Amino acid sequence: MKYLKPTPLKGYGLLVILTLTLIVLTGGEFFYFLLSIEITTIVMMYMIVSRNSKKILQFLSIGEEEIEVGDSVRVEVKSNNTSIMPVAHAKIQCRIYNNHNEMVFPSENIFFNPYQITNIRENFEIKTRGIFTTGEIRTDYSDPLRLFGRLKVFEKDIQLVVYPKVTELDYFYMPNTGYIGTKSVAKSGHEDFSSLKKVRKYAPGDSFKKIHWKVSSKRGEMFVKEYEATSSTKMTVFVDAFSGHYAHDHNRIIEDKVVEIAASITKYALKHNDDTSMMYHVDKLVQIESRDLSTFPTVLKELVTFVAKGGITFSELLNQEAKRLEQGSFVVLITTRVTELLIQTLLGLRRRSFEISVIIVSEEEISYDMIQAMGVHIYQIHPEDDLKERLEAFS
Repeated sequence: MKYLKPTPLKGYGLLVILTLTLIVLTGGEFFYFLLSIEITTIVMMYMIVSRNSKKILQFLSIGEEEIEVGDSVRVEVKSNNTSIMPVAHAKIQCRIYNNHNEMVFPSENIFFNPYQITNIRENFEIKTRGIFTTGEIRTDYSDPLRLFGRLKVFEKDIQLVVYPKVTELDYFYMPNTGYIGTKSVAKSGHEDFSSLKKVRKYAPGDSFKKIHWKVSSKRGEMFVKEYEATSSTKMTVFVDAFSGHYAHDHNRIIEDKVVEIAASITKYALKHNDDTSMMYHVDKLVQIESRDLSTFPTVLKELVTFVAKGGITFSELLNQEAKRLEQGSFVVLITTRVTELLIQTLLGLRRRSFEISVIIVSEEEISYDMIQAMGVHIYQIHPEDDLKERLEAFS
């Protein structure tokens, strides 16, 4: 139980002092009578607010356990005044929180009659992701004259998982990087030699390695094997989790946008049977491998707790981990800031024939002509932008 500073009590105290002064100066019986009423009133108001502190019972209920950012959650607050005394002035406010986030819901001003049960049921839009573990009801109340005020806090353990928002994309630029897989392509530069398509007559320019010697000897002319041209893109997504790049993101709006982008492009790739790998460094390196849509819930479970508090820079992460990738790999970099070190890292990756897309989430619009001149795809996204429109721009 916490005490509030009762502003009206100061004025009432001045009235008592004034009455005492008049008693000293005049000795009149009326002022003695007035003082007794004032003191009695103070004692009664204090007793009312003290009794109410023990007689207000509260309960909290959260309607859902798992939702997505942008969805609504039903919150029910039940308050029961079990005292014979009314609670004339009460303001009830509810919030849910964890170590990193909180959601505060609008307050309600109510009057409690004796033995009254009040239910407040509202649907609220959830605007931030996370695993919320504690629900809290804060009730500010006072006596009828507002001489004394108190704060009653009720806490309850909850489990509400808010997943990041996922934008359904119809297109996202993904080059063919030549990993054998299941995506049919028009070019035959990457052939799956385990999948024979047909046997046809030899044409000038065909490789002698493809000659089907057995068929050629039977038919007396040259025939070659033609294989299925199949390839799938392996997309590696690097997410910037360096704390220094989020210093001014106090409401975690940019961080949530970064997470939404990472989730959305990963789902797009998996829908098209493209393997993905996601990496970021917080307290340690986190790497999430995904092969198909059935593994996407694992991606979401990791991203729901993503917090940009990493101690190594984005460029350091890229330099460490890109060495393990094959030459010509396709990487997507999601960051909030392009530094000189990052530009040097991009230049090194391009020398290794990497296909690179850089997604910059920032409130500022900056020209990146030098990076684009390297052959790097640049997406600039404002936190309020329509993600679908911006990510589908390269069609």
